[in-house]
Amino acid sequence: MVAKYTLQERIERMKELRKQGYICSQCVAMVFDDVHGLSPEITERLTAGFGGGIGGSGEVCGAVSAMVMLDGGVNYSTPAEKQKLYSHVRDLCHKFKNSNGSLLCRDLRVPGKKTCNELIEEVITECHNEFFG
Repeated sequence: MVAKYTLQERIERMKELRKQGYICSQCVAMVFDDVHGLSPEITERLTAGFGGGIGGSGEVCGAVSAMVMLDGGVNYSTPAEKQKLYSHVRDLCHKFKNSNGSLLCRDLRVPGKKTCNELIEEVITECHNEFFG
């Protein structure tokens, strides 16, 4: 797979999307349109419910949810190989949790921790490096 965008271009696109009011999950998914091939409108709608930690519940961070969705799109092949995907997803989540102390939005959005934009940028960087080396 060949990247259509550099990492820096993805980050700049994310910042523009944030200014327009898009949530974490939407920003992550929308800057990887070259990976999933979905229209911006479909991507926006499919990821809208992940905001605020899945429907505003404070659960799993929307950026992480989008990362998992993208990883499945890239690394899933058949039901028989789902354990391989699960292992890879666990590794990605473990890496994020080690870096930030939690996967939960309510734990991440506290004073003194990284901002949402910083977390989104971290996820975009991880995905870009995973997909394009």
